[in-house]
Amino acid sequence: MKTVLRLAALALAASLACGAALAQDAPNNSPAAGAHHGAADPQQQLDRLTKRLQLSPDQVAKIQPILQSRQQQAEAVRSDSSLKGADRRAKLLSIMQDADSQLQAVLTDTQRQQYQQWREKAMQRRMEQHATPNAGSGSGS
Repeated sequence: MKTVLRLAALALAASLACGAALAQDAPNNSPAAGAHHGAADPQQQLDRLTKRLQLSPDQVAKIQPILQSRQQQAEAVRSDSSLKGADRRAKLLSIMQDADSQLQAVLTDTQRQQYQQWREKAMQRRMEQHATPNAGSGSGS
């Protein structure tokens, strides 16, 4: 059971890492940019996606409500005091996966490939940070 919870937590961290990766590419001009659980503002995420994946105006129009909905749903779950740890993580994971599926459905094959590679790198960085508690304090290896 602990293994399942650990895997669910890692998957959630990976999903959130995507948002954090979107936020990392730009200078931190806004203190609120990554203030809540590493999640960037939906508009900032959209700007990063547009830049990295060269989204068309049509894609931007379709992705923006996906990101906004994901943020609203996640905030609702985070503020729901009736949900306990594992239930909250499972619900957040479901929201992230659903939004990710919707987002990827809007992308072209090439964009989807770039997005998935980018996401995998973000997940690796996130896992490395969790593996070494002081990973963010220096550039060791």
